[in-house]
Amino acid sequence: MQEGRGTMRIIAGIRRGHTIQGPSGSDRTRPTSDMVRESIFNIVGPEVDGRPVIDLFAGTGALGLEALSRGATSATFVEKRGQNAALIRKNLATLRFEGMGEVVVANAYAWVNQLEPDADDGPVIVFIDPPYRDYEQQPGKIRTLFKTLVERLPVGSMIVAEAGGRPDPELLPDPDRWDLRRYGGTHLAIRALEPPGEEE
Repeated sequence: MQEGRGTMRIIAGIRRGHTIQGPSGSDRTRPTSDMVRESIFNIVGPEVDGRPVIDLFAGTGALGLEALSRGATSATFVEKRGQNAALIRKNLATLRFEGMGEVVVANAYAWVNQLEPDADDGPVIVFIDPPYRDYEQQPGKIRTLFKTLVERLPVGSMIVAEAGGRPDPELLPDPDRWDLRRYGGTHLAIRALEPPGEEE
């Protein structure tokens, strides 16, 4: 028997209240909860409007889709599982965002290593939601991911990472420049990339 899929809702913006498909009951994908998603956008919401976003380890695409609803100009979803990539495309179609979203079927760690954003395109918002076990089992990859983004993203960009526990400071470039927050069992690490000399 085929497992039924759960549904999630868009919290705010032009598609507020619309539902999107979540993972099936047998899927190991862990979507960001409504509570955490709302908390994330309470923090970065004003920065999303008018900017492109990148949703790494996108899963169902909930973060990128929420960003599009709130005024993001485009969203790039990076997800290695073909089943999830197909689900994101379906959710983009459901919300009539097909022309605003690109779904890349790739390993997010490898994809970021090839990332070369054009500074002329302006700042971006990057959401990172890796498998929580990677923070302990693959710390080198996590550290390189954060370091690469900090070094390559245009000034004014923001990074928002989820973790199951408080991230080890050794994984975060210049750890004192990250805003660490906890919402239930989810921890967030947030950093705004300011010009050299202006970061506190």
